[in-house]
Amino acid sequence: MTNVSNVLAPVEALPDEVDSQKRQWLQAFHPPVQRVAAPQVQEPVSPESIVADFIRQHSASGQLVARSVFLQPPYSVPEDDLCALLDALCQDAKNADITRVQGAEDVYFYSTQTMTANYAGMCVQVVENDICRAIAEAVRFDGRTYPRPYKVAMLMQPPYSFDSQQIAAALTAMETHPDYADIRTVESSNAEPYLFSERFMSYGKAYGLCEWLEVEQYQNP
Repeated sequence: MTNVSNVLAPVEALPDEVDSQKRQWLQAFHPPVQRVAAPQVQEPVSPESIVADFIRQHSASGQLVARSVFLQPPYSVPEDDLCALLDALCQDAKNADITRVQGAEDVYFYSTQTMTANYAGMCVQVVENDICRAIAEAVRFDGRTYPRPYKVAMLMQPPYSFDSQQIAAALTAMETHPDYADIRTVESSNAEPYLFSERFMSYGKAYGLCEWLEVEQYQNP
């Protein structure tokens, strides 16, 4: 059997091959190569990129962009052109952050760079003025995610910004609506109202948590 070492005999260095250390020394004598900056070529602005930037600006300010906006003045984009434009936008890898959420009345667009899917869902309910659903979804999200009861006063903060009369009217309507049968009220000993979903916690757990949040954590810091 042939030994590999006999086949791969030592190869002498080629006479014109420069030692690596000397190569570096020689290169220091080479005149510097003048590098010519390549002309910058600007890509043409596409309709997709214009719409994407429009959506990103609205998302950064906490707003959705409804599809119907583009059909109305001052844009007045024809329906067929809008379908093609939005399809191309959603398939463009450069605009992968642009996504859509389906509402009951329209389709809405937002950028995931500055808005989460949960926040976009809350904005849809506010835009479509579905207060009962907005309250129920907020309560269920907190119960499912953390879990914890939902402080009613938070409904007065963005993105909801409901006033006390709107909240009271919605809670009254929800008491008898079968879609919201899981939503219950609970109150801490300092009379701070909370809501919770029976899908995710019992009344006793909800009361214990809201009592801790409102009273006990300050007594036992």
